[in-house]
Amino acid sequence: MKNRYDIIRLALILSKQAEIEGMRVENLIREQSNLVPAYGCDEFLNLSEDLGNLAHANNEQLLLL
Repeated sequence: MKNRYDIIRLALILSKQAEIEGMRVENLIREQSNLVPAYGCDEFLNLSEDLGNLAHANNEQLLLL
């Protein structure tokens, strides 16, 4: 059974995933226009780290995010 914290965690994770997908699409659009990527490895790694932090955050930490 899902509790309040599971729902908060899922919403935060989905938000990060949507952000990553938007960055990926922006890079593809720029690539098709022969432009440099808007986002590099560091930005993707930062969001990956954010996802890991969300997965391991305790319930009280989730309320602060």
